[in-house]
Formats: sequence, C-alpha cells, structure tokens
Amino acid sequence: MGRWSASDDTAVVLPAYNEAIALPRLLHRLAAAAGPALRVFVVDDGSTDGTAAVAERCVCDLPELRVVRHGANRGLGAALRSGWEAALAAGLPDNGAIVTMDADDTHDPALVADLVGLLRNGFDVAIASRFAPGGGEVGLSLQRRALSQGARLVLGALRHIPGVRDYTCGYRAYRVGALRQALSVYGATGLITAPGFACTAEVLLKLAGLGARCAEAPLILHYEHKTGRSKMRVLRTLLGYARVLQATRRVRGTA
Repeated sequence: MGRWSASDDTAVVLPAYNEAIALPRLLHRLAAAAGPALRVFVVDDGSTDGTAAVAERCVCDLPELRVVRHGANRGLGAALRSGWEAALAAGLPDNGAIVTMDADDTHDPALVADLVGLLRNGFDVAIASRFAPGGGEVGLSLQRRALSQGARLVLGALRHIPGVRDYTCGYRAYRVGALRQALSVYGATGLITAPGFACTAEVLLKLAGLGARCAEAPLILHYEHKTGRSKMRVLRTLLGYARVLQATRRVRGTA
C-alpha cells in the first residue's frame, strides 16, 4: 500500500449506513496510508448494527476521529451534507481538501494522495474514476456494471464536463474553497437535493456549472471487499438521475 502524508488541511468524510463490519478495516487502512495528521468524520446515517459505536471504539492511529449521528436513516445526500458541515466547522482553509469515500472498504485509501495532489495542481474537484485509463471494477454484478456504464454515457452526453468520465463515483476530493462557494450559492440543502446515490452526480454537475475545474485519477473499485448486500436500489437511482438531469439543465455549456 502507498503512503502519503496528511496534513491539518485535509479531512475525510465517510457516510456510513450499517457498516459495522467493514468500517474498522477502512479506518485502519486510512491510518496506515495517511500518517498521523488525518481528520476523519464518520457520519452514521441511522444505522441499526452499531456502526457509530464501532467507530467510536475503533483503536487506530488517527489523531482525530469524530462520529456524526443521524437518529434515522436519511440517505446519502443528507449524510454528505452533515459530513461537510462538520469538516468545514473544523476550520479547514480554502486551499484544503475534503475527501469523500464509501465506508464499505471498497475504495483504496492510498489513492487519496493522487486526488489531493490534483487539487494542489489547481483543480477544484478530483475524482477517483473507474473509467479513466488504468481504472476498473472488480466483483461488481452485471446489473451494477450496466447502471454505471449507462449513467456515464447518458450524463456525459447530456451534461458533458471536461476531464470527467466517471460522474457517479463518490470517492472524490473537493477543494474547500470551491465547496464553500457552491454552498454559498445553493445553500446547505440546495447543493444536494437528491436523497440517494444520484446525489454524487448532482454535486458534480452543480460545481461544474459554477466553473469548477475537474480531473480524474484511476480507481480500481474492489467490490469483492464489500460485506452484506448493496444498499443501492436501481430503479430509485435511475429516477434520481432523471431528476438530477432536470434540475441541472443550466449546467450544460457553462463548465
């Protein structure tokens, strides 16, 4: 595993719903990859398996590990909003980075170095991309592969963003200043209106509509690491993408 040196201007937000088994592994991998300065915010989105307690008890070499609790399951969009709010309240500078990852241990923490490096080189959003050269997906069902490829083709055709192939992967790094700007324009609840997995595309399209510069680093998604069933509901996600396309009509041609 690669190792990178985190600093006080980098935070990782982990939306988590019933990830009591996978989350400790991911936290240990983050600590091993990042060194001693990483801030981590786990958002427990109404889990029923003790996810929050497991995170709070986790003994790993992370100097700052905070758990944000939702009393009920509110969806990925709300979890991201809560995580961003907690990270921004920690005083990150505008040139800092907020990284979002899935909490199911399917994302390699070593890639954070490449994502943050892209922000350091002037980009506003850095995406871990399954469709960039060198990226890929392991252990994914044919149905999920078709959904990912279909979303990529449709969103890319209708809302093209220069430098972007993967519109839906939630593993990203955001420049803090760009995220603050988007929140000031859209408001805390306006930047993300989709409650489910479609919110990842919504955020990206809205940031690009404000002029955010985007780049990608290749990701191999290791879905064979996932424990338990997927929380994605395909029909609900498809409807979510349709609503996102309707809500972001102004993005086309502005990026």
